[in-house]
Amino acid sequence: MVADLLLPILRVGILLILFFYAIFALIIVRQVDLMGETLMTPVSPIVKAVAIIHCGVAIGLIVLVFGILK
Repeated sequence: MVADLLLPILRVGILLILFFYAIFALIIVRQVDLMGETLMTPVSPIVKAVAIIHCGVAIGLIVLVFGILK
């Protein structure tokens, strides 16, 4: 009985947390881009690539968890 109520709440909560994490990852990409324009170093493209990969993983994680929890 309790599991019938708790499971949907946990599913929505997990997806909501992952959604906010993906927004955070997008903000990181924006900040790294602004940093790269302001401070040009040889490492800037590597940091930008890592930020983009991080954002892709965060969005991919949402899709994966949505498919698992459906």
